[in-house]
Amino acid sequence: MQEYTTYGLIFVLGLLVLSVAKDGSKQIEHLWSSLDTVFQKIISVFRLGFGDSDGTVGSVQEGENLILKKLQVEQKYSPGTWQRQAYEDFISILLGRGYGIKPYPCIYAARGYRANELHFLFLHSEDPSEPRNVRLVATALRGYLNVAHATGLHTTLVILAPRVDDRPVPKTMDDYRRDYWLFAKRLRTLDTKPWPDNVPEDTTSDSWCWCFDGVPCFMGVMTPAHEKRQTRYAKNLCIVYQPKWIFVELFNTQEKRDSAATRVRNLMVDYDKVPISPDVLNQRMPGYSEASQHFLLDENISSPCPYPSLSVAG
Repeated sequence: MQEYTTYGLIFVLGLLVLSVAKDGSKQIEHLWSSLDTVFQKIISVFRLGFGDSDGTVGSVQEGENLILKKLQVEQKYSPGTWQRQAYEDFISILLGRGYGIKPYPCIYAARGYRANELHFLFLHSEDPSEPRNVRLVATALRGYLNVAHATGLHTTLVILAPRVDDRPVPKTMDDYRRDYWLFAKRLRTLDTKPWPDNVPEDTTSDSWCWCFDGVPCFMGVMTPAHEKRQTRYAKNLCIVYQPKWIFVELFNTQEKRDSAATRVRNLMVDYDKVPISPDVLNQRMPGYSEASQHFLLDENISSPCPYPSLSVAG
């Protein structure tokens, strides 16, 4: 793989020299910018180890085969397997079994489960940023987005990771947050479609949102490290992926949006052991970035994306 990468860089450099000789120095700035983009993409691909035995990102059909509906999960994984246990623990939270008798504030996710509109994906390991997990999710997302519209208005992809219970020192909130954003950054390098022109890549922009396969979406993270903010607690690391179009179709008027937000926030006040996060309360304020909602903290302090852009290598 490294040999092919080197040859590729030499080839591109050769094209640069020939183009400059032909068209003059006025082309240098434009060509260098293009070359830098190519370099960054090649470096990102090489870092993810595409030459190893895990292979590259799979096809749409392979992705569809990776994602499972609830009956498929229950048929494939017997009680006692970590996948079945993680699935049942997550469902217990949605249905209000895991935290007293309080209903989970995201009532739309519970509706999605009852309507059989959720898909599930199970990672290879606890760290989502591992290259094999990033490749798995990239392939699964391609398959999921191909069937999401036909699934229903509450469609969601639930990504679950195995637990590591014998770790000498438990993972902290900062550990999970770092792993998540590195995962998101690496996932961006595997996207086969360009970032949408109408969405800025600056993660601090109030118009930014996560995109994959050209589709704007939202990802929310739940972890075992969350103690006070129970709406973000799960026994296994859980990443919930939702296409943004479902919110547009479910809440297609301002009245519906306001009503849903009020209902969910009222439930959050009763469910969590800490006041509503400022990253939730400030979502309509100028200068607010949706990136801050991906990984909410137990403390009531903002949690922005640590990267100014997910598309820049490094």
